[in-house]
Amino acid sequence: MLDAAGLDPVEVRAYRSLVKMPAATPPQLARRLGLSGHEAAALLDTLEAKGLASRAAGSAHRFQASPPDLALGPLLLSRQQELHAVQAVVAQLTEEYRSEAGRRGSTDMVETVIGAPAIASMFDQLQRCARDEVLALCKLPNIAVPSGGNDTEIGVLNSGVGYRAVYERAALEVPPEVFRIREFIRQGEQARVAPQVPAKLVIVDRSLALLVSSSVRSTGADGDSPSGIGTDRAPDDPSAGPPGETLGGSSGGTPDEPSAVLVHPGVLLDALVAFFESLWAGASPLLLTEDGQIGERSPEQAPPPEDLALISLLLIGLTDTAIAGQLGLSLRTVQRRIRDLLETVGVRTRMQLAWEVARHGWL
Repeated sequence: MLDAAGLDPVEVRAYRSLVKMPAATPPQLARRLGLSGHEAAALLDTLEAKGLASRAAGSAHRFQASPPDLALGPLLLSRQQELHAVQAVVAQLTEEYRSEAGRRGSTDMVETVIGAPAIASMFDQLQRCARDEVLALCKLPNIAVPSGGNDTEIGVLNSGVGYRAVYERAALEVPPEVFRIREFIRQGEQARVAPQVPAKLVIVDRSLALLVSSSVRSTGADGDSPSGIGTDRAPDDPSAGPPGETLGGSSGGTPDEPSAVLVHPGVLLDALVAFFESLWAGASPLLLTEDGQIGERSPEQAPPPEDLALISLLLIGLTDTAIAGQLGLSLRTVQRRIRDLLETVGVRTRMQLAWEVARHGWL
């Protein structure tokens, strides 16, 4: 971890060793690290130059470690300043990119992505870039993510990014898919199910979307929940993809090769977001039952007991922090569960949630 402070691995080992010793000479440090005396002496000189070590009083050849907070503080501050500078440049470039996106022609709003490996790479990259929310429409067949599942989503969920996914009902009839969906829900994904999902789609932070645009023959390849990037239309479909720059292969590809389009900010992206929200509003929430299975909740069905307990604390006016203390949960978990409740019940505010609870007589 100390490499973030600008130290190489050997310097980190030397400093850690020196911290555990009252003082050390080059030969003593050399024996600890398996170095020559000359290498250890040069290493101690380097640590001294970086402020990580100083010569012991009364001896020009004995070195002692400097206090970590004093020694590493300036190095970390320097690195933080560098990171802030990089973040400022990224923010500026992002603003320039979005500003330019509004002036793009229709042919510049999309890029064609050819082939399962390229689609999988793009899908993974989009998830890792998410900072707020990932929206996904999911249907079989799945082809772009390894059979082990979408491990990236778990990490992104744990970082605090929200996921909302609408699954086609057929996915709940395939055991491997059910196991993956169940794990995503357990990790915090908000999931719903619809009789049919007309397209495969991933939208990240409402700023980029990946839409499957042509078909590949089903070969029984394993899946990629939640937003399995596969294909649905016939290879000779003239609408198989808008014109644009090609990623991952030639724009023509082969008849059996899957393809997708990466959609940049603009009217098409806005339409895709509205398309997702329309499907989301009409889909039925999925939840985990007490025995850990996936269940489908009807709009009129009362929330589970643990959610009703949370709602009752909300209704008596407790803060989120107080609720977390009452239920033995973290503040972040309480806030996520409240967001999930709002989505599940189909309302936007806590006041509307209270109204629905009273209207249905859930408490």
